[in-house]
Amino acid sequence: METGDGALAWRMLRLVGEYREAWAQHAAGPSPAPEPGPFRIRVQKEADLEAARFELLAWEDPHDASGPGAPFWRQDGMPAGFLDPEAPPLAVAAGAGSRLEGLRLLGGDLVVRIERRGAAVQVRVRDAAPFPDDGGIAVKHFGLLEMPHSMRVMVDFWNAAGRTGPWKGRARRAGTSGRNGC
Repeated sequence: METGDGALAWRMLRLVGEYREAWAQHAAGPSPAPEPGPFRIRVQKEADLEAARFELLAWEDPHDASGPGAPFWRQDGMPAGFLDPEAPPLAVAAGAGSRLEGLRLLGGDLVVRIERRGAAVQVRVRDAAPFPDDGGIAVKHFGLLEMPHSMRVMVDFWNAAGRTGPWKGRARRAGTSGRNGC
């Protein structure tokens, strides 16, 4: 799902009566406690699997105006990330004004969503251990590159993903990350 399309799709889905009824039916009940980490990490529950019919990885409250700009979407070809001790801490790399949230899937993988100024990107960290407070991720982008290219700073990821990025149109050279990452 394209960055802007995800936010627009979520605004529309929140209004669909079928989704609102399904959310009320399946998302009711206690949620598992969030996983400890440097940002909020929700834990997927069995009932969240029903949200797949709406292309979601987990139910999101359609009534919560303070909720995310976009939910955790099911995506084919989601960029793969891995914990990297040499990468800057994710909260720092994402930059001030970003919203970070994670979703620990039932299978153990962690999906990290980074939102900033109406744009969002999801990265799937396979078989992730608990996310350390100073943890950073490297992203492998396989796209049309012959060799995988590891991008250690989020602005490089935004550039490679073909996004204009959340920095309001300031020109950035591909491969440069600036001082604050995003």
